[in-house]
Amino acid sequence: MGKKNYLLKAFLSAFENEKRGKVLDIGCGNGDYAYELHNMGFDVLAADMDVERFRYGNKIKFQKCNVTDKLPFENNSFDFIVFAEVIEHLKNPYDVVSELKRLLKPGGKIVLSTPNILNLKSRMRFLIEGCWEYFREIPLEHSKNPKEVIWNLHLMPWRYHELEYLLYYNNLEVENIYTSKYEGWGLFFLVPIIYFQVKSKENRAKRKGGIDFSRINKILLSKKMLFGEHLIIKAVKEMESV
Repeated sequence: MGKKNYLLKAFLSAFENEKRGKVLDIGCGNGDYAYELHNMGFDVLAADMDVERFRYGNKIKFQKCNVTDKLPFENNSFDFIVFAEVIEHLKNPYDVVSELKRLLKPGGKIVLSTPNILNLKSRMRFLIEGCWEYFREIPLEHSKNPKEVIWNLHLMPWRYHELEYLLYYNNLEVENIYTSKYEGWGLFFLVPIIYFQVKSKENRAKRKGGIDFSRINKILLSKKMLFGEHLIIKAVKEMESV
């Protein structure tokens, strides 16, 4: 039996209650996500620059393309976009997300994921090693490894804060947050310290008339953010004004 894919399971749960429609799985890799969504009744198109890796060519439609380029699809073509574990590899994330927004129908949704660098395990890693969990490889040496390909590099760690802004900047509103699995329970003793720190910062800002941190702190102190291995966000494209 193969290793259980908790990230895939979480992605599928984000689609369970959605009306079936057209899905673009961009950066699809081997195609497991596209295949499972197809089995759930979605009309799926898988896309990636690595044709050889895709293993469902006889069952799922596939389009070779590079997510960093202009994509060969019409405006408002898809009800959903799957963007799993891609954004941390990109050099031009704002351009890419803008292009993905172009492809979504008004009211369409993007579900994306990236390693959750703000969980307690990752924070402890940063304290000791100076690097986040999943971002331990040295990019320069990693890129020179003949066993690797350049698009496997983890270049940009994303906090929830910046990812939320990236979506907001592209008129994509966060609808829900998911995670793959929970880990790092042995670090639970850090929770009171973190709670005290964020609440103290929140109260100081209120006294001084600064930014209201209460909304973001509610997210940061959630179980998903403190213990979730991956950060998974579902965001909806705003309806076009008449």
